[in-house]
Amino acid sequence: MRSVGLLIATFVALLAGAVLVRSRTAPRPMEYAAASRPSRHAAPPEDVAALNTSAPRRVPASLERVVLPDNRPAVILFLKADCGCSAEFARMLTTLAPHLAPRASCLAVIEAQDGEAEPFLESTGLAVPHVIQSDGSLAAAWGVTKAGCVALVRPDGSVETVWPGISRQGFRDLAGRLGDANLFPAESLAVLPGPTTAGCPLLSASIAPSPGIAR
Repeated sequence: MRSVGLLIATFVALLAGAVLVRSRTAPRPMEYAAASRPSRHAAPPEDVAALNTSAPRRVPASLERVVLPDNRPAVILFLKADCGCSAEFARMLTTLAPHLAPRASCLAVIEAQDGEAEPFLESTGLAVPHVIQSDGSLAAAWGVTKAGCVALVRPDGSVETVWPGISRQGFRDLAGRLGDANLFPAESLAVLPGPTTAGCPLLSASIAPSPGIAR
């Protein structure tokens, strides 16, 4: 009886050791890991539905030449000059923009007040065209309330979709919508967070939504 108990105890100890070794060596699922930096904010899934309604959205006539400089689609990234996470997003966009160039133009829409824009541009080295908006009017018109949101605009000026933040999967989806699933090399996507990650609230978060646009 004692020998049977000893065999059982030995088996349990070996099983526990195997589980411990496996837990130490198995790769963590980084694609679904929580956002690790306090300056970043995980975007809740309901933001996708709120940003992609049936209400038509278009580029305002006053911004058509800036948003759509040629006949390509345009990728728009919303940023906020006094937001640390926006600085990170700006650097990410600079890394990805050369790979976007064959398929789409790229534009950063930066919410900035007096004296904020130049320090932001200098510190981030943002290397894509940009427009400064102190009133957050474009974000408000499209129902965008957080920095880090990304929009895809078709050549006719219509907004096809808006992502509630930056993520590797979001940019894979963007590549597919632009007709080239392999648009971004793996090392370029590696600079992006795994979970959909947004930044600080924009001024538009305190503005009443445009008719037909959900928040």
